[in-house]
Amino acid sequence: MSDSTTREDQEKRRDAERSRTAILGAAEAQFAERGFDAVSLGQIAAAAGLSRGAPSYFFGSKERLYQAALEQAFGDREEATRDACRPLVGWASTGGSASLRGPMSEAVEGYLEFLLRRPSFLKLIQREELAGGTRLRGVPRESRAIEEAFEAVLSVAIKREAKGFSVADAVLVFVSLTFSPLTQRSTFMASLELDLSEPETRRAHVRLVVDQLLHLTGLS
Repeated sequence: MSDSTTREDQEKRRDAERSRTAILGAAEAQFAERGFDAVSLGQIAAAAGLSRGAPSYFFGSKERLYQAALEQAFGDREEATRDACRPLVGWASTGGSASLRGPMSEAVEGYLEFLLRRPSFLKLIQREELAGGTRLRGVPRESRAIEEAFEAVLSVAIKREAKGFSVADAVLVFVSLTFSPLTQRSTFMASLELDLSEPETRRAHVRLVVDQLLHLTGLS
């Protein structure tokens, strides 16, 4: 095989990967904004700047494309969550020699930043909730980053013979006070005149969440 043929094959693969990435991005945005039933493959192709048949070529059907978009969204969420929770795991690995407030604040802030950066993820989850999560059930979406981080924190609490806490409760508080407010930005949060996209408001909210988590864990 000549060098020119090899380069042509490599360029074709890169073009295909770029097209696939563009389709997934357009699909997530369209499904999040309009819902599964209201979006056609042709509309997704147009939003991606590709030919009408491109989504079918790469994914076969709208159902498979939707599942692929969900898988990517959850994969990105898991990666961002694991990065956000890394300070908590690092704190536990040192035996909790420093204050927990700093690492906890970094974890909460990091998760909020992902959610604010990816509003389409929030909208997809809201739409799935309204639809009963029927399509979501077939999508691999296991995420244990937050749970594992609090398991690590709990191990320190046990060694210190502190009161201990429920990891499930900690995860519930963490997610409820980060994810949930952002799903109600135009309703409940607006009635409180709180906008978590504003840095000062977000910092105050992070302190609130951290205070609740520190109280729950019995650590500081």
